[in-house]
Amino acid sequence: MIAIFGLVARLKFLPPKVRGLAVQKLSAARNSSAAQQLLKLFGTHDPDIRDEVKKAIKSLGVVLVEPAMRQLSQPAPPAQRAAAEALALVGPVAAPALPVLTQQLGSSILDLRAAALTTIGAVGSGAAGCVEQVTKHLSSDHIKESSAAAKALGKIGPAAKSAVPQLIALVGHRDKAVREAASTAIGKIGPITRVFVPTLIEQLEHDDVGVCVATAQALGQMGTDAEKAVVPLSCLVEHTSRDLRQAVMEALGRIGPASKEVEEAIARCLDDRDWGVREAAARAAGLVGGTEHLTVRRLLNLLQDSRGSVRRSAAEAVGKLGAAADAGAPALVELLSDKYQAIQLAAGKSLGQIGAAAAKQVEKIVELLAHPDPEIREAAAKALGAIGPLASRTAPSLIAALKDPEDAVVQSVIGALAQMGATVKVNIPLLVDNLSSSNDGLKLASLQAIGQLAPYAESVADSIQNCLADRNNTVRETARATLEKIQRAAQAVAHR
Repeated sequence: MIAIFGLVARLKFLPPKVRGLAVQKLSAARNSSAAQQLLKLFGTHDPDIRDEVKKAIKSLGVVLVEPAMRQLSQPAPPAQRAAAEALALVGPVAAPALPVLTQQLGSSILDLRAAALTTIGAVGSGAAGCVEQVTKHLSSDHIKESSAAAKALGKIGPAAKSAVPQLIALVGHRDKAVREAASTAIGKIGPITRVFVPTLIEQLEHDDVGVCVATAQALGQMGTDAEKAVVPLSCLVEHTSRDLRQAVMEALGRIGPASKEVEEAIARCLDDRDWGVREAAARAAGLVGGTEHLTVRRLLNLLQDSRGSVRRSAAEAVGKLGAAADAGAPALVELLSDKYQAIQLAAGKSLGQIGAAAAKQVEKIVELLAHPDPEIREAAAKALGAIGPLASRTAPSLIAALKDPEDAVVQSVIGALAQMGATVKVNIPLLVDNLSSSNDGLKLASLQAIGQLAPYAESVADSIQNCLADRNNTVRETARATLEKIQRAAQAVAHR
């Protein structure tokens, strides 16, 4: 049957759905014969079933390794490359294939060498014994090969520390792909790279802007280990290259609190003419903890930026700054009605982080529970939940919102009530009143909400008992689960 499924999957005149089902059958077989069939299919690069084949290979995991090793050992470059690429999909469990993969690093076929390097990287820290062999390929004249080697070393991680000098040199490579691969690898290798920070700082003055960008990215990847680079990086915020200004902001943000020393430079970029730089500067301000008046004022201005991604980054940063940016509470409430849901949710979360100032805005947020857009209603409920106990006076409005026709909104309301905890226990009778409703959805939501408030709901257990005889099976099951939660909560209190 395995051979038949393989044949069906290869017949291109058949509908893709039928061929895809055959691939699924091979995946379900989970044996060596099925793995061989999948390797053949993977090597055809057939677009109609490519995704299904990749999914099947990933699901096989260790079952794929031995058949792929046999295929790698056969002198047929296309099949060898397919085997290497397939092994990369199963990741660390491909470790037994490392000896065969390292043999392919001596192949005369560039694509096969690159595929082998990629797979060695996919094995991760388990490929630590291959570092010396992989490092040799950093000096390749082929961009594909040297960048694959750099990526592999980054994925191997700290065990690849011996390759850092060569990777540092590649940050100045003529090709962007190689520079970026090297800078990312340096960061992933970890703390050992701290001693190379002075070398990278020197490269910030390189004549090639691309090299400077890659250097800033490498320093950012090092995080707090690169704190000595904070001032040199800040000197580049006026550079004519928007890519470099953006890379500098990203780096300063990742370096973290040490970058507060150059907060003025970050504040300057919050007003940059380029939206990408403004976005990166907003992230940096939040990560660094920029609380100077100019920083906060410009950051709050970005909450009304014309670019959605900038508004989102600014909203997230305001939350990170907390009470220092509480003047942004009204603007965050406005963002709960933004056209992008990601911004709505970021604003809601930040309202919960800035404290008492947000509590003054809850009446405006409650109004949004009646907004015609369900995503905005959902964001409003989540915002009230994020504000937590300080928003407990809105509990009656939230309970009324349990009637919302959208499940996502209802679940957000239930979550909000749970986050308010003990401060809303006086409102539990309102939830109990809903249990006599003819609206099954409202009963279910109310039971779920009571379940979230179980530690304070023991007095209403008898009312919930009535739901055990409800005509709706889901209501009965939910009532039973809610009573169990109340019982467990009561037992926990008794054992204290």
